[in-house]
Amino acid sequence: FGCDALGLVNEWNNKAHKMTGYSKEEVLGQNFVQVYITKEFRASVKRVLDDAFFGKETANFEFALFTKDNKRVEVLLNATTRRDVTGAIIGMIGVGQDITDLRRLMEQEALLFQAQAANDAKSQFLATMSHEMRTPLNVILGMNDLIIETRLNSEQRTFAEQVKTSAESLLILINDILDLTKVEAGKLELVAVDFDIRQVMEDAIDSVAAKALGKGLEICSYIGPEIRTDVIGDPDRLRQILLNLLSNGIKFTKKGEVYLLIEEEEETASHHAFRFKVHDSGIGITAEGQKKLFSRFSQVDSSTTRTYGGTGLGLAISKQFAELMDGTMGVQSEVGTGSIFWFTAVFKKIMHATNVFPVPTLIIPKVREGSPLTVLLKAENETLRLLLTRYLEALGIVSTAVDSLPKAVQALESNPEKFDMLFFCPSIKDLNHNPYHAAANSSGQQDYGSKVDLHHSMTVLKSKAHLWPKLETIILCPIKCLSHASGYRDLHRCSIVSRPVRLSALHDAVVTCAMRIRNATPGLEALVPKSKEDVQNMQEFEKQMQEFENPKGRSWRILIAISDMKERIVLRAMISREQLHGEQHQCVLAGTGEETIQQLMLEDAGWNHDCLIFDTNFKDHTQQDIVRYVRDREAQALFNKNKNTPLVLIAAIDPEMDPNDSLAAGMNAVCTRPFERANIDAVLQSSFNHSEEHRGGSDQNGEFSRFARNCNAVQQGKDDRPIISAGSSSKMLKTLDEEPYPQNVKIIQGVIKVLVVDDDNGQRMVMRAMLSKMGYFEVVTAEDGEQALAKIQETWLRTPSSLESSSESSRDASVTRLFDLVLMDGFMPN
Repeated sequence: FGCDALGLVNEWNNKAHKMTGYSKEEVLGQNFVQVYITKEFRASVKRVLDDAFFGKETANFEFALFTKDNKRVEVLLNATTRRDVTGAIIGMIGVGQDITDLRRLMEQEALLFQAQAANDAKSQFLATMSHEMRTPLNVILGMNDLIIETRLNSEQRTFAEQVKTSAESLLILINDILDLTKVEAGKLELVAVDFDIRQVMEDAIDSVAAKALGKGLEICSYIGPEIRTDVIGDPDRLRQILLNLLSNGIKFTKKGEVYLLIEEEEETASHHAFRFKVHDSGIGITAEGQKKLFSRFSQVDSSTTRTYGGTGLGLAISKQFAELMDGTMGVQSEVGTGSIFWFTAVFKKIMHATNVFPVPTLIIPKVREGSPLTVLLKAENETLRLLLTRYLEALGIVSTAVDSLPKAVQALESNPEKFDMLFFCPSIKDLNHNPYHAAANSSGQQDYGSKVDLHHSMTVLKSKAHLWPKLETIILCPIKCLSHASGYRDLHRCSIVSRPVRLSALHDAVVTCAMRIRNATPGLEALVPKSKEDVQNMQEFEKQMQEFENPKGRSWRILIAISDMKERIVLRAMISREQLHGEQHQCVLAGTGEETIQQLMLEDAGWNHDCLIFDTNFKDHTQQDIVRYVRDREAQALFNKNKNTPLVLIAAIDPEMDPNDSLAAGMNAVCTRPFERANIDAVLQSSFNHSEEHRGGSDQNGEFSRFARNCNAVQQGKDDRPIISAGSSSKMLKTLDEEPYPQNVKIIQGVIKVLVVDDDNGQRMVMRAMLSKMGYFEVVTAEDGEQALAKIQETWLRTPSSLESSSESSRDASVTRLFDLVLMDGFMPN
């Protein structure tokens, strides 16, 4: 468009017409600024035109105008001076570009950046807060466990157990929030390792079995024996999804069953796709409620939280994990009939040779020509009957299933020669409705509802056993009732397998029975008369086993290198309470990586410590630094040649860390926060037993112990170095081959004077109580640094240089300290 020297429009092309809706006839002769520009931009546009009238051009000036139908249009304007042939200024030419869509995109992009920055800040804040909250919570859990193990009356124990339950619930919430922030920030990466889906399934079922059986629920799992289940993927995240769905099923089911079914959905040349289904017979969910299930912090209604607890985070996180595995998640449910939560996941096939997770070989010895083994199966629960029947069919066994003890007895009495084996599953009674259990609880005993059926079945089977003397019996006993099932061992040819049952355990039990049938030998060695020589050999064997299980030795010397002071104290309290052959483990504490190295001293007999528990959160030294330092010193000292014992290295990691990283770095074991006394004790006890077992052995291959192996072999599946893990989600596998060294233990002499400096009165009280309780600390407190300095300056202290120059005999007499040790809050004022 163009304007003359007075600002009146004298040029208006077709593009201006289309952009504004005003025709050329409508605008010619009109004042461009006064008629078509809004008040907001009128002054600024007039300045641009005036500049052009005086020979000053303007480029990329943005303003807004309204079209004929009152729509706002964003315009990018370039204004140029217009001259006649003599060079005199006669007006201006304006070139305007419609940038409405571009401006809208820029604004949306700016909003997106702001939202992303806010989301990143929120994720960082939540991650930091979750980590900071977890540290004191670990201390609460550890201290509370120590309290529970003391002598408490019933009311005190109830309070302490409620603290534990609430703290564990809070820890689950914190971990869920941490997982959620990682997923949202795109920082959660799945690992890719060889694993067996069947093992993950059975591990998950075992983890929740006690909770289900405690409510009187049947719990079981099934995946076809013919399906190949060794894949490459992330077993920990898969287990987390399964545990969440199984726990929800148990939580919302009062009676009936919860079971897990895994099906192979699709197989390609390189991948396996599986569908996982968790069935429950619980309260069910309405169609409207199902729409809320996978939203964060959302539950079907508020009464759900009040009645069953929970935060509504678990399913949202599980769905995101499933999507990271190239799958999805959904639900099928009807109110009053139960629910099916399902998800799919895709895993890579294992294309390379591996023997880590072999496909189980299901082979049953042939007992006779022409006919298979026959089994009578008694299981009250229909789902349990069905999956056991399928497993038996896969083993080539013909089964007859009944749902009650009378029917089983009737079938055996009518034709005792028909069956080779009896599979007997004692029923699970609802604890809330079992009168025997209610009476037992009122008397203060601990019992389980299935004990009634367990003892009744035992009595009936014993009374009828003489009618079928050749019958092999396998009792699938609920895992919580194994202590009450010992009476079954009096039955002729009887084996006991825990329930929920693993396919491998079922297969082994059947093979054992089949071998006895084929060899026609009695099932219990106690029924076979033994010679005097056999009895002497058995007594000698039992004596050797007893010495092996309880070897004469000494306690361990353990260096605890943890960055957080409270966690160091909790871990020392847990370990110091444990006794090995009547002696307590001796613990030394370190708070930094440098202090750890200073505490490690190599002597003629080996290290001055047997075990190092090392925090992977240290900033000054990584776990790789520690492994390199320790193993290099051992190699220089010719540990292998001199048969010295290498130092046992245990990594202390956070729950979100991958234990394989620590093992690949050369650590021998992993313990996961929060530390639990039972698991820490299991790690140390198992390490000690295996060390004693291999004491005095030589390295046949000339290698410097298993610890010196190539760390890359861990990821290649070549390293059979054992793994130990302890913590809230711990697993015990094989342990170490090394031994502790025979060396005297140094005992603290006298009283240690401690100055505790903390601006929080509660923490000062706690530290004073904890230290004073140990018996060899004398404690004084200060509120801040100035008060602490004043207390220290109350006595004369010799300088380090004068201490070094003074003789050993005069040092103790000449130097007097008011304090031996200062424990000070790192974030203290003043």
